[in-house]
Amino acid sequence: MSQIEQAFRQFLAKAPDIHKSYQRSLINRRSLARYLIQQRVVRGNQLEATIAMLRRFDFAPLKDKELPKMKFSRISLKDNLLILEFEKEKSLLTEVQSFMTHINYDAGDTFKIVIGSSSITLFIDKEKEKSLALLKKYVPRKKNTNISEISLLFTPKVEETKGTLAIITREFLLNDILIVELLTSSFELLIYLHEKDVTKAYEILKRLQEPRHPSE
Repeated sequence: MSQIEQAFRQFLAKAPDIHKSYQRSLINRRSLARYLIQQRVVRGNQLEATIAMLRRFDFAPLKDKELPKMKFSRISLKDNLLILEFEKEKSLLTEVQSFMTHINYDAGDTFKIVIGSSSITLFIDKEKEKSLALLKKYVPRKKNTNISEISLLFTPKVEETKGTLAIITREFLLNDILIVELLTSSFELLIYLHEKDVTKAYEILKRLQEPRHPSE
C-alpha cells in the first residue's frame, strides 16, 4: 500500500460523507484529488499520482437496500452530569465505595464507575460534586462538565443486527456531534455528549428509527 493510499484511507475514516458522494458520482477523481491536496492529505505535487491511486482504489459498494432500522424501546435524556477521570489507585477505589453509600438510585441519582487498565472514571450528577470528598485528596486528570446522557434501550433483536453502533456513531460524525463517552450494558447504550448537542442528537436518533434508504 502506497503512502498516498494509506493517507487516503485514514482520511476516509474521518470523512465518510466523501465515500458516499464519490460512490454516487457526485464528485470525480480529479476534483477529489484536488480536495485532498487542499486538505493537506497529500502533497501539492502528487495530483496525478493521487488520481491514479483513486482509479485503483477499491471503494466498498453501497448496497441498494434499506439500512437497518433502529428499534429503541426507550430513549431517555439526563442533563447536568459530570465525568471525572482519575489515575487508577487502590486507595481511590476505597473512597469511591464510601461515596456510593450516599447514592439514591430510586431518587434518580446518577453514579457509574468504569475501571480501566490505568484509569478510574466516574459519572455523577453535577450537584454531587461538592459532596465528593475524594476530590480533596485526588485531582482528576480529566474533567468534563455540562454533559448530557442519552440512554437507548434496544429490543432484544439488536444482538442479531450488524453495525448498530457504527450507524449511530457515523450519523453523529456526519452531523458534527462529539461523543464524549460510550457505555453499554446488555440491551442499553449510554451516550455522553455536551449539552449543546443533545437536541440535535435526539432528533437524529428519532430519525434512525424510520426505515431509510442509502440515497437519503
